[in-house]
Amino acid sequence: MKEPEIIGAGPDKVLCIIGTRPEAIKMAPVISAIANCPGLHAHVLMTGQHREIASNALESFDIHQINWLDISSTSHKLADQAGELLKGINAYMAVHHPKYTLVHGDTTTGFAGALASFYSAVPVGHVEAGLRSGELSDPFPEEANRRLADQLCHKLFAPTSIARDNLLREGLSDEKILTTGNTVVDAVRHLSRKIKPARELDELRNVLGPQKRLALVTTHRRENWGDPMRHICQAIKHITKAHEDLQVVLPVHPNPVVKDMVESVLKNVPRVHLVTPLSYEALIALERDADLILTDSGGIQEEAPEFGTPLLILRKTTERPEALESGLAKLVGTCEQTITDEAAHILKGKHTKIDRKNPFGDGHASQRIATAVETHINSTH
Repeated sequence: MKEPEIIGAGPDKVLCIIGTRPEAIKMAPVISAIANCPGLHAHVLMTGQHREIASNALESFDIHQINWLDISSTSHKLADQAGELLKGINAYMAVHHPKYTLVHGDTTTGFAGALASFYSAVPVGHVEAGLRSGELSDPFPEEANRRLADQLCHKLFAPTSIARDNLLREGLSDEKILTTGNTVVDAVRHLSRKIKPARELDELRNVLGPQKRLALVTTHRRENWGDPMRHICQAIKHITKAHEDLQVVLPVHPNPVVKDMVESVLKNVPRVHLVTPLSYEALIALERDADLILTDSGGIQEEAPEFGTPLLILRKTTERPEALESGLAKLVGTCEQTITDEAAHILKGKHTKIDRKNPFGDGHASQRIATAVETHINSTH
């Protein structure tokens, strides 16, 4: 059997399970912090949902040692995916015997990783625990995944005080919870210091026109498939037409359900640039340099406040109320007229950046998590 790829020199293994690019981004600084603990080493297991773009995201943080879990099922049914993940992760743990597991967020990979760890009697920590939309089926299945994972975990790393309060309200023990800040702030601060302006990046140099204001749009979530996404795209079309000094960059998700809808409305619309999925560095550069962001992404809701870029959230609910309360974001749903009006309100000003403190963290969340994991493992020796 091939020896696993590890990061760090300590004797105790911490298994870091990742499925998607957002998970890779938010776990990258945690992996680095684990590897820098003298008693630990990090063992990265990726389940392959976003294989290329997730591994590229880790490489942005100089993390190249990746172990792959190859899932045989090609089914798009959530129950089939969850079953395959649980079976595969459980078998992997039986061979590699980690001392601790870390999972992230609200994906099926995270939930299956927490359940497999629970079944294997391996303590598991949930990075970004306690986020809640308040509706079990919105977003689907993410809200259920995060609630179920929280019930299984040894330690709950809550990114904010609101997330901590959610966990306490559900009856979870205060001793299990550690408020850390969000690791995405660590990631964004690390990368933004070394990324060139968006217009100077190879990926965007031939896309972005000079001397025009910039809007970044991302939309892909399952609850927005169909008519909601059509309304979003129609709104983008109207916004661009109404603001002749505006150009829009929209990285198109490869899922045919998303791709076909976006292209049917926005292909060949002047100053709307439909591009293939971008590297994380390019995405961060756009978030930093944009005048406006419209998104249904959870991660961007946390990243954009670092740059003070105004954000319109294309969803009915959000599990990140901190962005709303800080005044850095507004929940606008998928109504075509509402999106158009709110964008016009922001773009009417000459200077759109908002000078507010990032409500999601101070850039030291990853070290707090690594220290907590190392302390627990040392207490069991």
